[in-house]
Amino acid sequence: MAYEKTDMNNRKTKKRNDLIKAAIKTFAQKGFHGTKISDIAKKAKVADGTVYLYFENKDDLLIKCFEEMLADLMQKADEKLSTIEDPLAKVLTFIDLHIDYCEKNPDAAKLIIIELRQSPEFYKKYPNFWPVRNYLNYLNKLCTDAIEAGRIRNVNPELLTTIIFGSLDFSITSWLLSKSVINLKSIKEGVADILHKGLEKEANNEK
Repeated sequence: MAYEKTDMNNRKTKKRNDLIKAAIKTFAQKGFHGTKISDIAKKAKVADGTVYLYFENKDDLLIKCFEEMLADLMQKADEKLSTIEDPLAKVLTFIDLHIDYCEKNPDAAKLIIIELRQSPEFYKKYPNFWPVRNYLNYLNKLCTDAIEAGRIRNVNPELLTTIIFGSLDFSITSWLLSKSVINLKSIKEGVADILHKGLEKEANNEK
C-alpha cells in the first residue's frame, strides 16, 4: 500500500513538472495573453481538465512557472557555491551560473526577462508578485559578504546588486532578440574585470 502511494505521488509530481515545462515553453512562444490553457494541455499531451487538477488557473500557472525556474537557479547556485570559499569568486560564479542557465534554457530566460515586463497589469492584480525578489536578495547577500570580507571595496551592496542584475538583464535581453550578436560569456568576463579593477585607469597606464 505504501509503495502504491509513493508511486502515485511520483506520477503526480512528474505530471506537474511536465505541465510546468509545457507552460514555460508555450508562454515563451505565444506570450502570456496569447496562451490558452488548451495550448499548454496540448503541449503536455494531456486533457484540458488535467491542468486544473494541479493549478487554479492560467495566472496561478504563470506564478508557479516563475517560482520553479528561479528555485531551480537558486538550487544550482547553492550546490555550486557551497564548494567555493572566496566571497568574490562566489559572486562571479553566480553571474556565470545565471548566464549558463539562460543559454541552456532560452524559453525560461525569455519568460523571466521579456514576458514578465510586458504584463504590468499582472502586478496590479497581484501587488505582492515580484518573482525576482529572492534572486535579488540572494545576489545582495553574496555582494554584502564580498564587501565585508574586503574582496570588494566598500560600496552600497544594493546598488552593486542592481548594477550587476541590470547588466545581465540588458545583455541577455539583447541576446534573446538577436540570437547571435551578443557573446554572453564575454559579459561575465567583463563584469569580473570591473569588479576586480574598478573603472579608474591605472596611473602607470595613462598617457
